[in-house]
Amino acid sequence: MIVGLTFAVLALALAWALWCAVSAVVGQAPTKAHRLGLVALEAVALVQALVLVVGLVVLGGRSAGAVIEIVGYLIATLVVLPIGAALAHGERTRYGSVVLAVAGVTLAVLSLRTGQVWTVTGA
Repeated sequence: MIVGLTFAVLALALAWALWCAVSAVVGQAPTKAHRLGLVALEAVALVQALVLVVGLVVLGGRSAGAVIEIVGYLIATLVVLPIGAALAHGERTRYGSVVLAVAGVTLAVLSLRTGQVWTVTGA
């Protein structure tokens, strides 16, 4: 289930980032629809983080280093989109869409890496 959730976040983040990148290419600043997509993506990332934290508590069996690494990735996962949104809000041109696209790709990479650490350090 955790691997599936990780790939769901990965796919949604990349799809949203592609949408933002295409918007930037055509010269469109971030719209309300982009921001709604960001909120939905953040909600999915929050669900992933909650599931992983519950998994860390219930399943256990990981070294302290692995737990710290996973928690660090989860924190980064939860802050990357709000930071991107704040930066894009200040840049109300097509470059705001570029910032959102970069935030989406960053979320995808963080989600992938979190899933890799989870899988490798499994009990």
